[in-house]
Amino acid sequence: MATSAKITEKASVLAGQAVEKAGPALAKAKEVAGELAEKAKPIVAKAATQTAHGVSAAAEQLDRATKGKYSDKLSSASSKVESKLDPGGKRR
Repeated sequence: MATSAKITEKASVLAGQAVEKAGPALAKAKEVAGELAEKAKPIVAKAATQTAHGVSAAAEQLDRATKGKYSDKLSSASSKVESKLDPGGKRR
């Protein structure tokens, strides 16, 4: 039967081996993640711009449906959401 010290020693050796083997995989994962993040930036920007436009359209529809009763609140909320989604105001 193995002693606690032998088990701990063996676990330590195995952990060291795992770290050695994981190193290159971690480096590659970081590299790929960086590349994918760069590729995603224009897609995310376009989606945010389109979503800001959708929020504006929805607010207009709600304003018409409520016959202007909540116009100020809808305008305020819509503007806040749009400014977060499209900070530069670059709607298409």
